[in-house]
Amino acid sequence: VGHVAFIAGTLKERRRSKEYVVWLLQQRRGSVTISNISSRDDATEMHVPENCKGWVTGNRGSELRRMEQETGTYMFMALDERGEERLIIFCHDAGSKTNPRGRMAAERLVNEMVQEKLRDDGGRGGGKDSRSPSRRRSPSRRRDSRSRSRGRR
Repeated sequence: VGHVAFIAGTLKERRRSKEYVVWLLQQRRGSVTISNISSRDDATEMHVPENCKGWVTGNRGSELRRMEQETGTYMFMALDERGEERLIIFCHDAGSKTNPRGRMAAERLVNEMVQEKLRDDGGRGGGKDSRSPSRRRSPSRRRDSRSRSRGRR
């Protein structure tokens, strides 16, 4: 409400939500470093090839926001303890092979985008903004604080 967030749920859910909000706010100031992802039960870590990162994230994070809405997840690029960037997908629901919601669904969407980008490049080695004119445009999305903060790569 306004500049205040009310978080409800079990203690575990409230702690997880607070952590997500902290990371969200850190993104406004720059890169976020998250280590020990393998010890979490709410996260999936994905490597995204360097030449696909701009394609997968979209302009100012728009593609990530679209996939989040579709799958009920929270995802962003974060550094690991070695300073290497990777995509982390957060959600209490791991999902399944057939469920359109959850981390597995988000991972499938990201993999589809990576494959689409690699196919479109077709060995031309296009840069991160060499988008195919046939790329489907995602529907307009409302602007939120995350889309303004993701920007400039």
